Amino acid sequence: MGRVVKGGLAVFFLFLVVGCGHKTPPIPPRTLMPRPVDVKEVRVRPDGVYLLFTLPSRYVRRGSIDTGIYYRVDRCVGSHCSSVASGREDPGSLVVVRDPDAEEGMFYHYVIRPRVEAKGIPVDVPVKIGPFPSPPRDLKVEAFQGKVVLSWRGEGRFAVYRRVTVGEYSLRPLGVIVGDGYEDLYVDNGVTYHYVVRKWEKKGILVVESAPSKEVVATPMDLEPPPTPQGLTAHYREGALYIAWDPVNAKDLAGYYLYRRVQGGEWSPVVKEALYQPLYVDRDVSPGVNYEYKVVSVDQAGNISEPSPLIKIKIPAEGR
Repeated sequence: MGRVVKGGLAVFFLFLVVGCGHKTPPIPPRTLMPRPVDVKEVRVRPDGVYLLFTLPSRYVRRGSIDTGIYYRVDRCVGSHCSSVASGREDPGSLVVVRDPDAEEGMFYHYVIRPRVEAKGIPVDVPVKIGPFPSPPRDLKVEAFQGKVVLSWRGEGRFAVYRRVTVGEYSLRPLGVIVGDGYEDLYVDNGVTYHYVVRKWEKKGILVVESAPSKEVVATPMDLEPPPTPQGLTAHYREGALYIAWDPVNAKDLAGYYLYRRVQGGEWSPVVKEALYQPLYVDRDVSPGVNYEYKVVSVDQAGNISEPSPLIKIKIPAEGR
């Protein structure tokens, strides 16, 4: 049996044969017969035939349909027909039916008929299965910040498909191009993407695709550091040093690291964890000692900014 899949797809040029070639009795005047379905695309792949059609929203002789519409899809060879799929959806819905049992080299007629109170006008879709083009070779992928670049070997027109780590490939390709490469600019850093490419041939509503290429995987990464903190200040009061700086404006900001050293010594963080606010009270200071401070910002990808301009401050001697 066929499998019904729901989803969107672009509208393509329509060339159909309406009717199945058999005479039918006249339509009774009060019979609510739905109009025929509107076939958007027939996708032929080695793994099956995909029929994409929208159900009617109006009757032949009267107004709008306000109830669910039944549909049935049959695969016919000569006068012998077998059921592929059936179901019920809202008027105007896009339906995707897959026939996994179509055999290469065969010529079929798919008959799609809607029904409300009466059977609707059938649509006859002739489809030849194969031959299929060869898939692209040597698919390669490179991940950059904010984009993924694909390349392959092959000539002609190709469709690029993408899925995230969890999920299936959509029938809608990312793009259909002539050439041997593609740049995916609609990615999020840190997300893993899977890609396949198919050879793609189109004539009217019929699309013939090859088997998929090998799958490649890429994870674009954020390599750009956040802005450098500015406005670092320090004020000594009642045995503690109050240090503050201007907040950094970055949507992926994770926090700040504050560093200190005795003048001329080695830098070390005042605390190991990132600070979430642009201020810190350092109570571990000694009277009469010169300290230097600097601060950096860090984003959620772990990129660290350039350090701020350092500041120097001497802690007053006791009794002053």
